[in-house]
Amino acid sequence: MTDPRMASVKVVLQECFWGEYNLSAQDILNRLDRNEPGFNRFLFSKIIENSRHPSQHIRNLFPPAVLEDLLERYLEQAGEKKRLRLIAANLTGNHNQAPEYQWRR
Repeated sequence: MTDPRMASVKVVLQECFWGEYNLSAQDILNRLDRNEPGFNRFLFSKIIENSRHPSQHIRNLFPPAVLEDLLERYLEQAGEKKRLRLIAANLTGNHNQAPEYQWRR
């Protein structure tokens, strides 16, 4: 049986790592399964900064409780980056985080 996260991991490896690390898709899945906080933050930041579809891959790879913690921590550290606020709004449904992308009424 194939892990449903595998497709996202393969895309993330291609879009976000550019050969700078020696990680396989299975290595990433194993480390996600071990719930290594440092690795989770590392992978999350790579996806946020480099993925073409970060919300999709983050949802596929991180359970909601882990995702919430990672997002909160990253928002505190990254400040007011528009891209991050848009991703956060998409992941949480709190569209007040990115008011400049809301339709005008």
